[in-house]
Amino acid sequence: MINSKKRLQSLMVLPLAGLMVACGSAAGDGESSATVSEQVLRLTATSDIPSMDITAATDLVSFTAMNNAFEGLYTLDLDGKAIPAAAADMPEISEDGLVYTFTIRDDAVWSNGDPVTSSDFVYAWQKMVDPIVAAGYAYMYDGLIQNATEIMAGELDPAELAVESISDKELQVTLVQPAPYFLDILAMPFFFPQHQAYMEEQGDSYGSGSDHLIYNGPFVMTDWDQAVGGSWTFVKNDSYWDEENVRLEEVDVQVIKETSTAVNLYEADELEFAALSGEYVSDHKEDADFHSQLNTASSFIEMNQEVATLANENIREAFTKAINSAEYTDSVLKNGSIPIYGYVPNGLATNPATGADFREDAGDLTSFNIEEAQAAWTEGLAELGVESVSLELMTSDTEDAKKMAEFFQSQMQANLPGLTITIRQVPFSVKQDSLRNGTYEMATSNWIADFADPVNYVERFHTDINRGNYSFADVDELIDSAKAAYNDEEARWDYLVEAEQTAIGEHYVQIPTYQSAGTYLLKEDVKDLFIPVFGPDSYKYAYIEE
Repeated sequence: MINSKKRLQSLMVLPLAGLMVACGSAAGDGESSATVSEQVLRLTATSDIPSMDITAATDLVSFTAMNNAFEGLYTLDLDGKAIPAAAADMPEISEDGLVYTFTIRDDAVWSNGDPVTSSDFVYAWQKMVDPIVAAGYAYMYDGLIQNATEIMAGELDPAELAVESISDKELQVTLVQPAPYFLDILAMPFFFPQHQAYMEEQGDSYGSGSDHLIYNGPFVMTDWDQAVGGSWTFVKNDSYWDEENVRLEEVDVQVIKETSTAVNLYEADELEFAALSGEYVSDHKEDADFHSQLNTASSFIEMNQEVATLANENIREAFTKAINSAEYTDSVLKNGSIPIYGYVPNGLATNPATGADFREDAGDLTSFNIEEAQAAWTEGLAELGVESVSLELMTSDTEDAKKMAEFFQSQMQANLPGLTITIRQVPFSVKQDSLRNGTYEMATSNWIADFADPVNYVERFHTDINRGNYSFADVDELIDSAKAAYNDEEARWDYLVEAEQTAIGEHYVQIPTYQSAGTYLLKEDVKDLFIPVFGPDSYKYAYIEE
């Protein structure tokens, strides 16, 4: 992860990176000494899987499950480098960098025995951009694959997406402009294939449980029911093309929302992994099986500007300056997380000319400042013609989410006279639906990079993408200019910096809170479990050492 980063010269940004958790040889260099019966890994998740349909999923829990049960053209190795997966080799790329031709390996098959074909990718990708489907990650195609933008706007039919099945095993993709990070994002679930005949046969039942899915990845799922939740199991996929290098026979995942429960099970040797927070970090930081890393993940509070109170810029400014994030990271989290006063996290990308970190160039766009917060608050209340405000803060139904929301509630109410914040805890899937549908007032949220470029964060301020129901022409213009300047790295960078400065530093579109760190316990005999600084985990390389 943090120690194994390389530079994408074309963008001068840090690429997807990963860590071989604990020591051990890379997958595929020989047989594990452990017996089959010992190759069972027991993990935890903080929430249930909202969806196993790539067009519906927008969260890391779903993506991690998909990343182990399905597979795209490319996957990431233990160094975070994109390597062939369903693709037989690296693609042929036209001289202008726009046309990619992929060959799908002959031994890539679905778990029902059907071959993985180029048509499976065409079908899935056309669905992703179909405005009727309204896929959560459709925006990743926007401005990338030719005709995607027009299709999403309803101007062209999804069949006109520039993705062509030349033959059963040849796939050709035409981009709008060169994208040196294209292979990296092809390793993400929203570019995975789907089996059209199977999905049509399943109808509305598709993805509702492990019995209503077929798989082309290193594992198949069992014992998962979307309606019931609570746990699921991955079993080694015997029909997987690289089956001989998958060492784990089984991965059992339990949804555990309380850190205390996870730690107790870990210490009782009923889990190989337990995430830590709060006092548990201090209690275990000297343990040999303790791990910590700063993730490229930003946490923030979303504000729905369809709510009249939050449409007021002074009120939004007051909120951004009323929370002491440093106190939260130091006194509550205590896990290496740090306050952040922007959106793009530290360590994600560097200036192509100077090598400076994006966060350094953009600067602190807000701060904890009670005097300025109260001045903006007073002015905002006067503009609204009210003396008090009541708002609801939505968060997930975990122990840690409750602590976080209560801290933010306390800070805002103490520092902004006349404010009442009510906390509403809901299941993670409900929260995600509410954010997508705009049925919320304020909500705790976070964003983890899909690929190592600041546009992956900054573009989310755009009118067509943001979940705060706002539209600022100056922000849209800067983002559009950045995307158009793909052949001028320095200009592109400057546009992205200014876009973030304008969105957060002038319009206060969201409340930055902190950049998260991951702290966890992992049994010392677990080798090569891939836990990247962003993106989904992979169990393909992992094994239990005897």
